[in-house]
Amino acid sequence: MKAAVIGGTGEMGFGLAARLAYAGVEVVIGSRRTEKAVEAAEKIKNIIKNGNVSGKTNQESVKGCDFVFFSVPYEGMTEIAQSVAASIERDVVVVSCIVPFVETKSSAAEELASLLQAGENIVSALHTISASLLSDLHQPINSDTFLFGDNKAAKKQLAKLLTKIEGLRPVDGGPLKNSRYGESFTRFLVGVNKRYGVSSAGLRVTGLEDSAVYRRWED
Repeated sequence: MKAAVIGGTGEMGFGLAARLAYAGVEVVIGSRRTEKAVEAAEKIKNIIKNGNVSGKTNQESVKGCDFVFFSVPYEGMTEIAQSVAASIERDVVVVSCIVPFVETKSSAAEELASLLQAGENIVSALHTISASLLSDLHQPINSDTFLFGDNKAAKKQLAKLLTKIEGLRPVDGGPLKNSRYGESFTRFLVGVNKRYGVSSAGLRVTGLEDSAVYRRWED
């Protein structure tokens, strides 16, 4: 299993890349500049001695991957998406972790799907998982992430990948259009973090047993 993390040099993307590598996933960090991607990959390998991590340009990072995560600022999404669209293979599951901190007419995930012409292969996730918690490999996540998408098979593939991360529960959040709610949760949690002087506030669905969460993604 191989995953590209575009924006893996940023705080959120780096934490995600580290967690995936720690879980035994082959990870390619993508950046506009090769040297920045390689530097981030080497940093992870210094933390995870047997981690299979490399760094490449955005266009090169997506080749041969099963998953492509977009962890980039909303303001740079269009340019980056257009630069890699032709390099993303047809059956790849594209994951949007993008959060607009401005009001938009549609979700960032829907915009990304249109830019990439990814159709039903795009899933939106990880908006409510803090970057600082992702980067702390000694702490389980102990939080839920909502998966939004129109293709249950794509969501199922992503859910099975994310369950490799300790304590992370992938909860079905419904169709891709619901991503706007997941994205707005991030802005809400940023405020909670500031008011309480913490950095890892998250969400957990009460009354939902683990068995029900994982049964949703069974074959």
